[in-house]
Amino acid sequence: MPLRKPSRLHGARPASRSTSRLSPSLAGSVVLGLTVSLAPAAGRAQPDPGATIAWHCYRNAVATVLATDKMDSAGTRFLVRASTTDPKTDCAVGQRPGDRVLGDDGPRDETAHVNVELVRTFLIVDDGTGPDRTLVIYEVPTARKLLEAGYSVQGGCNPASGCRSEEFSLDDKGLTFWRQVADTPTPKNCPGYAGFMKSTGSAAIEERSIFTFAARTVAGLGKTRCTARQ
Repeated sequence: MPLRKPSRLHGARPASRSTSRLSPSLAGSVVLGLTVSLAPAAGRAQPDPGATIAWHCYRNAVATVLATDKMDSAGTRFLVRASTTDPKTDCAVGQRPGDRVLGDDGPRDETAHVNVELVRTFLIVDDGTGPDRTLVIYEVPTARKLLEAGYSVQGGCNPASGCRSEEFSLDDKGLTFWRQVADTPTPKNCPGYAGFMKSTGSAAIEERSIFTFAARTVAGLGKTRCTARQ
């Protein structure tokens, strides 16, 4: 089930896209909207007294992920824990000693994660505050980072909003996307290079790639392209 960016609204909207093309192992996640009032930590900005803090709970048989907007910076704060047989207990708001925290909103936190998807034992997030984006994949519930790579999605399809296309797609095998590689763009290997340099001042070579769930690794599929960067 696609993860949505947590909001200050009461509850969570169900996914707008169909999961019928996915096997039960991919489509088995559930999402719950939790609205609570929490006191901010010392030194943090005080929330609007009339506002509530929304937590979203994303859960499957393996892991439970609680997500809420950061209070002091951009992005989402996640609490990752192992799932039990009790959804109510799993989704109870409040950090536990065994929770893994992603995006702790502290002074050294440089993440700006936006939710994309909880699939099997993987939490897929988009990261960044500008036009250039990074794809990050964590193993859950350990929160071990498996992949961090620049990527782009052409055609206005935003994975963090639940959009899936040939540019960014999930199936039983894995996640297929356009991954930034280390090759340096030049007029020879980058169609449109001159225009990119004039309009944005930067470009990147990307390779169509697949992150394979079984192997937990990413591999190129042989097709490349050049895209603008900023």
